[in-house]
Amino acid sequence: MTCCQDKRLAAAASSGGAVAPVEFEYCGRAALTAVGSATRRLYWFEGPDARVRVHPRDAASLEGVPNLRRVASMR
Repeated sequence: MTCCQDKRLAAAASSGGAVAPVEFEYCGRAALTAVGSATRRLYWFEGPDARVRVHPRDAASLEGVPNLRRVASMR
């Protein structure tokens, strides 16, 4: 996740719009870029086992992407 996305999530949470990110892990072989259907944000997975926090409104669309899995808890 880029630092700009971290800042946007932090700003939304601190401004009363509590947005808890959802974490996804990539299980493929090479890098992957996925687009969230709700926010149209680009999510970059650098390679195998990469984890990225995504906006909760994008979680449903990313669950349908091959080799991406939702992580049960944030680390």
